[in-house]
Amino acid sequence: MADELKPSTFYTVYGEPQLDQSKQNALLYLYQPIIGSTALSLYLNLVSDLMIEGKSPSLMHTDLLATLDTGLMNLVKARHKLEGIGLLETYQQEDHEIGMNLIYQLRIPLAPDKFFQDPLMSFLLMDKVGDRRYERLINRFKPVTVDKQKSINITKRFRDVYRLDESAFASHSEVLDQTAENFAEKEDFDWTLFTQQLKRFNLFISLEEREKLQTFYTLYGLNELDLAEYVAKASTGEKKGLNFNYLRQLLNKEKRPVIAAAKPAEQEPEEIDSNFSQQEREIINQSKKIPPVTFLRAIKREKGGYETNTEVRLLEELIGRNLLPKSVINIIVNYILVIQNQAVINANYLNAIANDWAQKKITTPEAAIAHVRDNNQKLIRKTQPSRPSYQKRGTGRKEALPEHIKQPPKETKLSPEKEAELNRKLAEYLSKEGDD
Repeated sequence: MADELKPSTFYTVYGEPQLDQSKQNALLYLYQPIIGSTALSLYLNLVSDLMIEGKSPSLMHTDLLATLDTGLMNLVKARHKLEGIGLLETYQQEDHEIGMNLIYQLRIPLAPDKFFQDPLMSFLLMDKVGDRRYERLINRFKPVTVDKQKSINITKRFRDVYRLDESAFASHSEVLDQTAENFAEKEDFDWTLFTQQLKRFNLFISLEEREKLQTFYTLYGLNELDLAEYVAKASTGEKKGLNFNYLRQLLNKEKRPVIAAAKPAEQEPEEIDSNFSQQEREIINQSKKIPPVTFLRAIKREKGGYETNTEVRLLEELIGRNLLPKSVINIIVNYILVIQNQAVINANYLNAIANDWAQKKITTPEAAIAHVRDNNQKLIRKTQPSRPSYQKRGTGRKEALPEHIKQPPKETKLSPEKEAELNRKLAEYLSKEGDD
């Protein structure tokens, strides 16, 4: 990379255009001893490149080098220090007209309290500044607490001060949930750690490859270390790029996909509306935690069957569209295989349901199950055999859906008792999968 980077290389920066005082203090007093003054200067200059909307114009490294008053190799070293500490992610793009173009994604530094809660960061700082200065820094940023022993808490609670129209609040739940979804952290995958693991194998991935790998880690529930190992195997012998077909074969050869272990969930199970049955609540909880391939495999095992490569590929394509969260995709799988008792997932039927739910803004497993239960998943209008298919437009007739998106021939639908029993067994099996 250093050999390819030139002063004339263009770059674009993404990130937060402003840092509050605590983040600035963290950079100055806590990060700088670890990364050095040149890396800190590079970070602050990249922040200054950002416009108010969180993106910079396309710039050249020539100006950055002049501002930093350093050479190209020192700039690259400083960039690597930012990447290694988690303050920067770098992506490479190729443009036919301008050649290589870099994208710098700035990451917000840890606030001082979070910094000292991270043993690794604390050790790196202690190692650089020594014990005495380390203690002084701890005292500088130690939170000041109020002595409450001789005090009485007279703080008013929310309901003591504000009146909430609960019916009005409930009527806006869809908009509010969508707003929360838009601002929620979308990724729980540490791309910096993943990239560092790839460097062990002298591998680098493009932005396009990263987008494809994002689908794989969601689909299989792989953690950063495992995915890096698979990518290394799939890249062996390749002169250019990553062989995704071979990667897919490697992952599908596994008897069961790896449950992501890099960030174990410690939170209590979420509270779910009591309108759902115990089995439905269990399915909802597990749909949020378990990767789609594992969810599919669990259902097939309970039914005495097995997942096909085509079914796995269908889920991969659906996840790649980024229209529905994995939890909702799991509920679609459960609907087709358990409620509708289909032996396999049909592509047209899967896409018809996914399209319908995406257009209805169904973004949670709770909403998905409620939709299935309340509407009986009426995706298909009945055909009108008495009217010819070549009838002229403008007569007000509603066209029947084309044959290719109709539901496939149904098997005998499960009785409510058998469906509940299968859901119960499935919930027990998924609980074991999620605990592994």
